[in-house]
Amino acid sequence: MNARAMNHQPEAPASEPEGATEASPPPRPRGFAGMTPEQRRALGSKGGRTAHERGTANKFTPETASQAGRRPHENGTAHKWTSEEAREAGRKGGSALRRRAGRAEG
Repeated sequence: MNARAMNHQPEAPASEPEGATEASPPPRPRGFAGMTPEQRRALGSKGGRTAHERGTANKFTPETASQAGRRPHENGTAHKWTSEEAREAGRKGGSALRRRAGRAEG
């Protein structure tokens, strides 16, 4: 028997057409994806109550909002708009307002 014949591996069985094998059920969603909207709401509510009891909940006041808005400018990380970017953003915002107003009337 030669070396080539000794290393010969049997052919893999021909694959069966799709749908012919037993289909395993799709995996069930885990975590929040597996919960009903009511269960997610209850869990979120529980977390919010706990955060307020501990005193770690974010109390967003106009003062803290103002302070948060200033921070990127103080750090130098705020986006610096070019006149072209500002013009484009204004154009998009204006057209969005017109579309929204048109839907409300119709």
